[in-house]
Amino acid sequence: MYLSNTIDNAIEDNRDKFVCKQSYSDLLRVLNNTFSYKDLKIVIEKYEDFERNEYSLSGLYDMVEDKKYIVLNVSKKHRKFEISSIMFKDFKFLLSQVLQHESLHQCQWSYRPEEKEPCHVDFRDNGMGQSIEEERIYLSCIDEIEAYGHDIALEIKHYYPKTDPLKVLRYVDRYKRITSFFIYKKAFKGIKWDNIKKRLLRKAYDWTKANG
Repeated sequence: MYLSNTIDNAIEDNRDKFVCKQSYSDLLRVLNNTFSYKDLKIVIEKYEDFERNEYSLSGLYDMVEDKKYIVLNVSKKHRKFEISSIMFKDFKFLLSQVLQHESLHQCQWSYRPEEKEPCHVDFRDNGMGQSIEEERIYLSCIDEIEAYGHDIALEIKHYYPKTDPLKVLRYVDRYKRITSFFIYKKAFKGIKWDNIKKRLLRKAYDWTKANG
């Protein structure tokens, strides 16, 4: 997969620094020390509706700045975050996945410098302000189809390592941990999206073959 080994190894090398209970500021320091890239900024955003140790990860690539933003979303009601040994596996995967997603966008835009425009998306918004029509246009973009196809390939490898990837893709509705597919299914609910679905799953298949 795209940069999987490099990113996964960087996280794994710092496992002992992640697997503990620490303040948000200390966790942010560990994240930034793990990836000391000039073109990467990692931030923490806090939300009232998150419970203790609940989290999500999101990201953004700003093509004008040529900079990736990774956002760790956590609870505003607490000051510390604990990653157990059991939690670490999924935390590592999700962190790697979002960083690979934005790195792929960076690669896509490196071939079209003349098209770059100032980024108008506030990474703290995480897309929640989009209308359903805007979300559908966004997800229909060939760049997103390629990046989400890559996400799907990563999810197959992580959650269903003993299952033939082609079988997962053929019966993808049965595999509930392929969350990137269900983002599309939810967005396009109620309308015909066969062509987009076909392109998305084809990209996912291509990425699984590239890995194999």
